[in-house]
Formats: sequence, structure tokens, C-alpha cells
Amino acid sequence: MIFARLSVVVSLSLLACLPAQVVVYVSHDEEHSRRILDLFESESGIEVRATYDTEATKTVGLVQRIIAEASSPVADVFWNNECGQTELLKERGLLQAYRSPVAKTIPAHLKDTEGWWTGFAARSRVLVWNTTMVTEAELPRRLEDLTAPKFKGRIAVAKPLTGTTLTHVAALYTVWGEERTNKWLDGMMANDVLWDSGNGPVADKVGDGVRPFGLTDTDDVNVRRLGNKPVRAFFLDQEDGGLGSFVIPNSVMILKDAPHVDNARKLVDFLLSPRVEKLLAEGEAAQMPLQPGVAVPEHVTPVDELQTMDVDFASVGEALDERTQDLHDRFARVQGGKVIEGETGVAALIWALLALVLAGVFVYLAVKPSGGGASQGS
Repeated sequence: MIFARLSVVVSLSLLACLPAQVVVYVSHDEEHSRRILDLFESESGIEVRATYDTEATKTVGLVQRIIAEASSPVADVFWNNECGQTELLKERGLLQAYRSPVAKTIPAHLKDTEGWWTGFAARSRVLVWNTTMVTEAELPRRLEDLTAPKFKGRIAVAKPLTGTTLTHVAALYTVWGEERTNKWLDGMMANDVLWDSGNGPVADKVGDGVRPFGLTDTDDVNVRRLGNKPVRAFFLDQEDGGLGSFVIPNSVMILKDAPHVDNARKLVDFLLSPRVEKLLAEGEAAQMPLQPGVAVPEHVTPVDELQTMDVDFASVGEALDERTQDLHDRFARVQGGKVIEGETGVAALIWALLALVLAGVFVYLAVKPSGGGASQGS
């Protein structure tokens, strides 16, 4: 009995010696978020163990990981770069509510009413354009203009299967409805759009002159601008009564059964602070603060100066759940950035493999020695 009690005391003493920590999954680009987390770690003394996703699996990869780990959570906090996938996690019961005192001044429509998640530091979907290839007068003014014949073969867009492009299309389903959104997607696929792997590659294609226009996010445009690429951002649908730009806040939330919940709350409070929003506005990401009174650099457009899409992120989350598989099926026809006409990309791959196998069989039969010749020299 004495030995058992001594073991418990020793175990508790060892635990007390372990450094305080918080585990965070981050879908916001690592080059923008790492310095913020490093600052929190240095000031709080809490070790931050961060896992970042990739451009190709943006947001979706970490969301699937959180779902897979639901029975034994690893992460405490999810710093998501949008809100649609956040709503999916909420609907699956994988979040715990936390009303940060810092969030009181964030607009109500940019945070969950019950405290499941809170938005901060927004970006916007924009048209990125190459200033050496076109003039501002030549730009499309509305999202639906992109399907016009005069823009055929001139646009690059990320396939809407991950990240903010997927969330943008899901939002269109909630605002436009199924028929109008499908018509727009069909028009885009018929307009020789270059379908790329992510928003960053789209901005690169425009900056390198591969295409004069592209759909991407404000942060991707600013990074290329700072790299002396000839690019600028243009906000679509700003006319009176127009659709408005799709503004996408980051969202932060504490996961259900988080192992380090007290430290998780401290990190959430830190991320939602006006100070962090100012840092994200001044940094390469050029994010738009949601807290009132935060000063922004000249190249950052304040959210209140934009006409924005009127979206309900809970409905966007539902649309993601309903539409993601349909979008995967639709974009199976896209191979190498181009739409393969007449058959799906999967079917084309199957036929190509069959052709390769048949060609191998014919070559084998052509060079195979006859059975009689092999036995005659013995």
C-alpha cells in the first residue's frame, strides 16, 4: 500500500514538472500563422504544438483528422481559415462552447451565437489580375461575367474541392440556389478555365502571365504583390444591389474533450485580440480585422467598405455536407487543369490503363519464342 501511494505521488510530481502545452491544428497558411503562435508561446510560457495542413488538402484534411480522432482527441484548438467546415464540426458535436470575453466586440454574424466558434481576421474572395496583360477597364465586374465568351481561356480557378474555393461554391448554393449555381459551374467548365490545385497556384499562374485573371483570396494576391509580381486584387459584384464579395473570416474553436482546455482558452483569447488582428493585417496575409478600431495598412481594404455577400455560415456548412461529393463527381472530368470532354477523368484513366495492358500483351506475344524451337537444340 505504501509503495502504491508513493507511485502516485511520484507520478503526480512528474506530471507537475511537464511543461504547460496546447495542441493546435492550423489550416491558416503556416507562413502567416507560425509567428503568431510563436509569440503566444514566448509570452505565455505555454508550449504550442502545432500541426499545419497543405495547400492541396486545405482545411478538409485537418477536419477529417479531427473527425477520425473524435473518440480520443489529440488537439485542443482548431484555427480554421474559414467557417463552413467549422460548421460541419459543430453539427457533428465535435466542438465545445467557449464565449471568449475578447469576442464581445466582434460582429454577431461573424461568430456562432452559442459560442461554438468565433470569427476573426477575414479575407475576401477576389479577382486577381495581371496588370501587364489587361487594364482595369477590361476586368469582369461580376462573378457571373466569368462565363462570358470574351473571357474564354483567360481565367484560372482552384478546383472547388478544398479550402475557401469549396466554401465559396457552397455559399453560392445557399444564396443563388441549385439551378443558378449549377448553371454557373457548367458555364465555367465550358469556358476553358484552368482548374488548379489551390488559391496560391492560381495567383502564381496570373502573376507569371499564364492567365490574365483568376479567382483567389486577398492574402494570396498580397503575397505575390510583395514578391514584385504584377498583380492586383479586384472586388467583384460591388454594384448597388449586387451579390457582394464573399468575406471569409478565420474561425477558432475549442474541440470537444480537449486535453488542455484551460490553455486552449488562453490561446483563443490571444488569437481574438485586436493586437493579433493588427499583426495579421500588417503581415503578408493582409487580413481584414473584425474588431472595431483596428488600424490597417493602406493596401488592406476594411470590411465595412465592401459590399459583402449575405451568407449564413450554418447554411453554408449544410451545403458543404450535401454538395461536396457532387462536386468531386463533377470535377472528376478535370485532368491536368483541363476538362476532359465526353467521359469522366476516372473513365479516361481506366481506358488508358486498359490500352497500356493490351499494348503490353501484344508486345509480349510478338517477341515470345515458339515452343518447338526451344526444345530442338537439346
